[in-house]
Amino acid sequence: MQNSLIEENIIITESSKNLRALGRNALAGKWKDAIITAVVFMLCVSLPTYVFDSLFGSNISNFLVSDGFTYGLDPETYAQLYNSMPQSSLLSTVYMLLVMGPLCLGVSMYFLALFRRHRVETVDVFLGFEHFKKSLGLFLFMYLFVFLWTLLFIIPGIIASIRYSQAFFILADDPNKGVRQCMNESKAMMKGNKAKYFWLSLSFIGWSLLASLPSGIFASIGNIVSSNAFIVGLFSLVGSLFVAPVLVYILSTEAGFYEILAGHLIKETKPVPIGDEVVALAEPEETSEETAEEKPEEAAEETAEDAEINPVDKAIEEVIEENAKAAEEAAAETARKGEDDGEL
Repeated sequence: MQNSLIEENIIITESSKNLRALGRNALAGKWKDAIITAVVFMLCVSLPTYVFDSLFGSNISNFLVSDGFTYGLDPETYAQLYNSMPQSSLLSTVYMLLVMGPLCLGVSMYFLALFRRHRVETVDVFLGFEHFKKSLGLFLFMYLFVFLWTLLFIIPGIIASIRYSQAFFILADDPNKGVRQCMNESKAMMKGNKAKYFWLSLSFIGWSLLASLPSGIFASIGNIVSSNAFIVGLFSLVGSLFVAPVLVYILSTEAGFYEILAGHLIKETKPVPIGDEVVALAEPEETSEETAEEKPEEAAEETAEDAEINPVDKAIEEVIEENAKAAEEAAAETARKGEDDGEL
């Protein structure tokens, strides 16, 4: 079923608004845990890198210019520009290469399971390390291809990153698949869907800009509190964690995007038979036969209309209804526990 759907290349026609609604509904009642998981993911990526760069890094300008060359600027201006340049170290680069693949796979596993309403925990973000070699290989191959396309021009690089955007979800869905198989399936899935994915990603830009403001505010506070670059950087790092809710929103929506592409939200349907069974759903038993005899054409038209309903729309509506029902049941359970505690 899944392979045939991939070969037929499902084209997503849902609006970005509906796709985002699908991601929000999957997060119903789980925002807190998902945000904590995103914070852990972000800290695992940024904190060790920042420490390595601060302790062992060199100003990036040292790799670009020779001593004494100031591009014609006066020494004071050049010194300000030099000090504003970031530091980088070989250790942070090696660290990023080693952990980004497993962490990306782990966070993909987490949000794919969350979208499917499975039980998830924050530690699941480290499940990617159980498939360390494969996740590392996928990360290196993906970004090697993206880098090579970027050398031609920035637009081909963006297209390449979109083309392979589903690779980690594919590996999370079936860790037995190979690296090239994941990349090839992602490439096949995204045929005809690149523009939809691009506009979906662009629709988050407002939230992303808003969430990035605390980083600048915290950096300013750090400059007031201390002149130490390390302290200022820590303040900025703490401010960047406010991006976590938006990251959760994006990843949940992307998990829903993958589920549609993979065919998991599409159910095979067949026309409902016309007759007493159909009429009985709308009329009492004593009038079902009479209605079926008097209005066979109307029943046929209604059945034809039902058969033409977009299966993706129907599946999305069903998922939203299931998520809303689950949220109501959780609220009722919480209220019931509160009543029991009150009685005790």
